Amino acid sequence: MATYHVLGSLTVTADQRPVPVRSRRQRAVLATLLANPRSVTPVDRLLRALWADDPPDTAIGQVQTVVWRLRQALGDGAILTRPGGYELVAAESDVDADVFAATAAHAAELAERGQLAQAAERYTEALRLWRGRPFADVQMPGDLVGSGLPAAIAALTEHRVAVESRFFDVELALGRHEGLVPLLDRRVQEEPLREGPRERLMLALYRCGRRADALEAYRQGRAVLVRELGLEPGPGLQQLNARILAGDPRLASAAEQPGPVQPRPAQLPADVTAFVARTDLAVTLAQRLTAGGTTAPAAVAVSGAAGSGKTTLAVHVAHRVKDGFPDGQLFADLRGEDGPLDPAEVLARFLRALGEDARTIPPGLDERAALFRVRTAGRRLLVLLDNAAGEPQLRPLMPADPGCAVLVTSRRRIAALLGAHEADLGVFDPVGALDLLRTMLGPARVDAERADCLAVAQRCGYLPLAIRIAAARLAARPHWPVARLAERLADESSRLDVLSLPDLAIRSSLALSVNALDPADRQLFARLGGVEAAHLPSWAAAALLDLPAADAEEPIERLAEARLVEAEPSSPARYHLHDLVRSLARERLADDAGAAAAQERFLGGWLTLADAAYDRLPGGFRRAAPQSAPRWSGWRPAELDELLGDPAVWCEGERTSLVAAVRQAASAGHTELAWNLAVTLARFFELREHLDDWQSTHETALRACLAAGDRVGEAYLLRGLGEVRLNRDHFAEALGFLRPALAIMRELADLPGEGAVLRAAGTAHRMLGEEAEAMAALDRARIICAETGDQVGQAQVLHNIGAVHRRAGRLDDAEAAYRAALAIFEERGDPFGRSFTLCSLGLIAGRRPERVDEADRCLRLSLELSREFGYRRGEAIALGNLGDLYQRTGRPAAAAAELVAAITICREIGDDRGEAIELRRLGESYLDLGRHAAARSVLQRGLALARELGLDEDRREALALLGRTEEAPPPT
Repeated sequence: MATYHVLGSLTVTADQRPVPVRSRRQRAVLATLLANPRSVTPVDRLLRALWADDPPDTAIGQVQTVVWRLRQALGDGAILTRPGGYELVAAESDVDADVFAATAAHAAELAERGQLAQAAERYTEALRLWRGRPFADVQMPGDLVGSGLPAAIAALTEHRVAVESRFFDVELALGRHEGLVPLLDRRVQEEPLREGPRERLMLALYRCGRRADALEAYRQGRAVLVRELGLEPGPGLQQLNARILAGDPRLASAAEQPGPVQPRPAQLPADVTAFVARTDLAVTLAQRLTAGGTTAPAAVAVSGAAGSGKTTLAVHVAHRVKDGFPDGQLFADLRGEDGPLDPAEVLARFLRALGEDARTIPPGLDERAALFRVRTAGRRLLVLLDNAAGEPQLRPLMPADPGCAVLVTSRRRIAALLGAHEADLGVFDPVGALDLLRTMLGPARVDAERADCLAVAQRCGYLPLAIRIAAARLAARPHWPVARLAERLADESSRLDVLSLPDLAIRSSLALSVNALDPADRQLFARLGGVEAAHLPSWAAAALLDLPAADAEEPIERLAEARLVEAEPSSPARYHLHDLVRSLARERLADDAGAAAAQERFLGGWLTLADAAYDRLPGGFRRAAPQSAPRWSGWRPAELDELLGDPAVWCEGERTSLVAAVRQAASAGHTELAWNLAVTLARFFELREHLDDWQSTHETALRACLAAGDRVGEAYLLRGLGEVRLNRDHFAEALGFLRPALAIMRELADLPGEGAVLRAAGTAHRMLGEEAEAMAALDRARIICAETGDQVGQAQVLHNIGAVHRRAGRLDDAEAAYRAALAIFEERGDPFGRSFTLCSLGLIAGRRPERVDEADRCLRLSLELSREFGYRRGEAIALGNLGDLYQRTGRPAAAAAELVAAITICREIGDDRGEAIELRRLGESYLDLGRHAAARSVLQRGLALARELGLDEDRREALALLGRTEEAPPPT
């Protein structure tokens, strides 16, 4: 069999002797086949490689002749004829590119197991296979790009860069920084826009005692990035520069530190001494955690009711597997439904435990989450997150490296949201309960009093925590017959008092402060215990006591003075209760006959504020949903104006509390209030891209509506859940919600609701390419809007119809619909509608050379409107489309300027998909400017994002453009 060498000039050997392949056409065909070995290469690609778009009449015969001659040189069976093309038959061991990939993969496995020296040897072995640019001496007589060879070269080059980066990291971890400096310096000089080599060079220089040189490397890198790309260095470079400036001792190599380079946190709580009943489950979960993820960490979610033993099981499992995670274990109690812990705070704790200097931890949640992923990359860490509230709290706390594992406990079933294995705990069965009692009390005592032990377990509801407390009381009183405790537990009114231990006497200590309050303040204290939110707004006291909002400050401040609530340094003023104080407040709440009404007023206050904020948000969309839930409004108009001066800022600041209000209203049976609030908040969540909050509030309210049989709420929440899927580009899923919503709307004879659903369904059908279905939905929606007088809805329908025509290539019809929509939006003074419609008109005009200036004006006006009402995503879209317009009309320099601005916004708002698109466009602009190094840099970033997000089409386009950055090889 022949052996093929493509990592440099193209050569072939057989039996260690060269196989001559000298013909220019034979080398072109062989290279095209080798670009995709063991797969069929279409004949059309070979024709393009040899003759571009102008093959002669005899082209097929000539290709057959070239293949025949190659077969003679390479041996029978080397090239097979397949339907539509040819396949090069070669084992992976016969192509140096495949040997490189396999060797590098083995090196990565060794590094993951901590065998760094062996990994370095294998990486070195892999990189030695490279003799230069892939296919360096191959010249295509025809269309180089059409042959597919540039894309293959780009992919191979990117793989080499990734492997070389991992090799550098291993060498640095081994303390071999001095030997790396010349190699890294050469890489930086060759490709000054790549940030990875520069970051590693800075670290190597610093470890060599060359701090000034390390800082100068950053200064030069920043200058070239700003000059060539218009972008600041990424967070990795910026943070390393800050740490070098601060002289962070943890930047020293392992050989220079008294301990490990990276701290190994060991935060697990102690394991229980008596673990019973769930041993088989514990083994299963341990296997799941140690199996290892392929592209993401292994994840297990343990759910169940309070006291079901979630934490006990999770801690026990964590101790079973901790030796498989040599880089340490992180633990946090997220405090679940009792005022969930802010994930930003948890991340700060984790980062400090991983060795991050508290001074360099960024303030924002997204930045902390990104830094956490960086600090856990390449490590085998176990993360135990106890008592989680839900996905929004958990998402930032998840490491990304598949070497890590995550174990979560929660009262909610959250495994599906995390892609985790689910273990849903119930109570013990009688056998398991007896096993626990036997372990804690001894087998002799349990066997002798088995019936009474069963009675104790039964009166504990077989709840593991309650059984443990009962067993602890019996263990402390060995002279007690078990029957005595069983009798005391028989009285339900005192059962919770019996199931307590002496160390919980904090109740009486806190009660002294409460009892010192006057009756009105004691009532407020109790009612605060019924608020399920991490933070209490200053007006909470007014709603709970039914006072004017202006009179709320003094009562709650008196509680702050008594240290029963804590004031937070924020504006508007907020307060919070300690968990134990909240528990005491809830006990007092049971005696308050007005507690339910107070709770409803508080939740109604959130709805009043959300309504007022909605009306102040940009855009004039009519709310189709009936708003009949009870409100509470203790504010004067001027007070509301002051509180909601910037409604978007207010919504952002109160977002977690608003989400909690939906959850509490749903759980308390205030169903209409819950869904009214959820659908009102949807507008804000859409504007600010809080899609997780949009979805979670709707799902929470929908469960309450289904339980209560509220068909109106069910319909509007299904509609909202469909629109969430539209925003996530999950169009088929969207229809799965919109269809039942439409059926209920028609059942209720709710015309405005039906029209709103049909508008959304029209969008989903359009994006799925189902034109007939889209037009049918939109035509009916247009009729309904006319009947109900919904002008803004009519404009939305017209815009959607225009989009259907544009997708089908009917640009005149599309423009007419867009202009009709724009006229309505302008008449209604709706900047949001004007913005996206002008953007669409700009795209239409931009397709006609004589209307390029008009397209520019439309897109510019769309950009200005988005900036006016703070719609950052709309701003980025307009900038990106301006860049695309300038690129298509031969103005790549102007295009690059707009695209850099769009990318900056995408990064600020966390729009990874948008960033990937704009990076690809920017790469094309740089190519047309002849700035190949800059093009490679941004395309490599875009390619990495596209791979991470699973954007196959964007990944292919970025890879094809990367192929264009490869200079044509010299003729042979």
